Amino acid sequence: MTLFSKKIVPNVLPSLSAVKAMEIYNLLKTKDANRLFLENNIPTEYSEQVLAEIRRLEGNMVSKMNGSYVLEAYVPEVLDEEGNVTEAATSPTYFSVSTEANLVSSMDSSILTVATVVEDVRIWSDGNPDAEPSWATYKASF
Repeated sequence: MTLFSKKIVPNVLPSLSAVKAMEIYNLLKTKDANRLFLENNIPTEYSEQVLAEIRRLEGNMVSKMNGSYVLEAYVPEVLDEEGNVTEAATSPTYFSVSTEANLVSSMDSSILTVATVVEDVRIWSDGNPDAEPSWATYKASF
C-alpha cells in the first residue's frame, strides 16, 4: 500500500457544438486563443478545433478559387497486351467558381457556418477589412 496514491484523471471535454464553435469563431476575430482562455474561460482545445476548421475551409476555398481543386483526377490510357489503346486517357476536371453562392454550396463544415467564413475570407483578403472587395474584385484577384 502506498501512502500517496495518485489517480490521473484525463480531462475529457464534451464535443464542440456548432453554436459554441461560431461563438469562438467570432471571438477569434478580436482575440487569440490564449486571451480566450484567460478572459472568456474557453478551453484552448476548442479554440484549436475552430482554428483547424478555419484553416481547412480557407485552404479549400483558395484551391477552388485558384482553379486547382480537382473534381475528377487524370486517368491514363489503358492498353491491351498488344499495345492497342482500349480506353482513352481522360484529362482532370477542375472546380470552376462562378458565384459566391456556388462556392459556399460546394463546401461543408459540421461546426462552422460556411457562408460566414467565405465572406470573412473575402473581406480580409486584401488585409483591409474596412474596404471589403466585391465578389468580382475578389474573383479577379485569382
